[in-house]
Amino acid sequence: MTAKSHFAASASGASRDWRTVLASSDVYAVLSDPAVMADPLPLAAWLRENAPVYRRADGEYLVSRYEDVSRLFRAPPDHIRVQAAGILRSGAMEQHPSVRRLADTIGLRNPPEHTRLNRVYMRYFTAARVAALREQTRVVVADSVRDLTARLTAGQQADLHELATALPTHMMSLLLDLPPADISWLNTCVWRIEQPFDPTLTDVRLSDADHSSVELDAFVVDLVARRRGSGGSDLITALADTRDDEGGLSQNDIIAMVFTILAGGGPTMAWVIALALWRTLVRREHVDRLDGSPGGAAAYVEELLRFESPAMYSPIPRVAVRDIELGGEVLPAGSRIYGLITGANHDPRAFQDPGVFDPSRFDPSSRRRGAAPVLAYGTGIHRCVGAHLASMELEVVFEEIYALLPDLHLEGPVTWGRTSYSRSVTALPVRLGTPAPARLEHRRP
Repeated sequence: MTAKSHFAASASGASRDWRTVLASSDVYAVLSDPAVMADPLPLAAWLRENAPVYRRADGEYLVSRYEDVSRLFRAPPDHIRVQAAGILRSGAMEQHPSVRRLADTIGLRNPPEHTRLNRVYMRYFTAARVAALREQTRVVVADSVRDLTARLTAGQQADLHELATALPTHMMSLLLDLPPADISWLNTCVWRIEQPFDPTLTDVRLSDADHSSVELDAFVVDLVARRRGSGGSDLITALADTRDDEGGLSQNDIIAMVFTILAGGGPTMAWVIALALWRTLVRREHVDRLDGSPGGAAAYVEELLRFESPAMYSPIPRVAVRDIELGGEVLPAGSRIYGLITGANHDPRAFQDPGVFDPSRFDPSSRRRGAAPVLAYGTGIHRCVGAHLASMELEVVFEEIYALLPDLHLEGPVTWGRTSYSRSVTALPVRLGTPAPARLEHRRP
């Protein structure tokens, strides 16, 4: 879907009458519109300052201030719990394999099950293990950038989404010891299975999700049977042979873990990389931080994750176990609550000058050090288990593509996927030389 919108009008997002828009359209439909995906900050700012605890017609709540989103994510399970039954608003989750698969992932588990599974994940995604993968990542990215450079210097147009997809595919291929073609197929399955998270879900997309879930489960079951006890060094063999205080992982645990690893390291990582590249090409501030100086890329990536939150809100359903106060309002027990990450990451109560892209706020040597933690990966017990790996991959991508940036320009409109929670760039055409006329890609100063 190209970046055209029935919400887009002659008025800028900052001057749009969001109260009127939201009175006639559901907030999730508005968030899924390409014009809003390209610049969600005006809507997020309006919600944060005018309706910080926004109540949908069906009784769900969307909180958008940093303190409230952070409290929502960090709340103990006797106050707020994740609830798999909330994935499908219409219920009947037991009828749908895709929803059951999502329900079994660590993101939808509460303690003590979450605690047990998290111990296993943490064995394989420590900062030290990720650091050991950095040079392998650099080799993969350097090869992709060389291919990209050859095409561009030959005068061809290229799609940076291909680069954004290639790295996660190769990384998953290395970690799982599977050919890239299998990873690409699995990524497609994962993307379809995740569709029930989207409130704008259609029956056709749900049917596709269920079919892909059955196929992915069968593939992983067969793979685990062949890898168990094989002595391999890949992650699937490690999971198949894992033993903990309660014995081995169940077959369902392993399928859910493989799915989660693919979900975080495959499609999700691809659109995070593409979004980050898009933002850098549109607004080129502080790219000198990518010149190889210590900590430069890390600070740049952290500010990117704050400024351009890849997930506009967390799609994980959270339910109040008891009456809870957020944003000065008491939400009754049983309330379903979501956190608007885009709003929180631009809250002036948490970040000085949030509308300014300034990596120095995350530079250890800067006076501005001490900014609130970015919520792009979530926080609390359900923080993304692959956060270290994701940031490392982004850092390496920018370090390797740095030399191309001065002459790299967008060529034509960006294409956005259509889900209400993720800002997924699905096409990012570029060319070397004079930039094409800017369209929707440009942000306000």
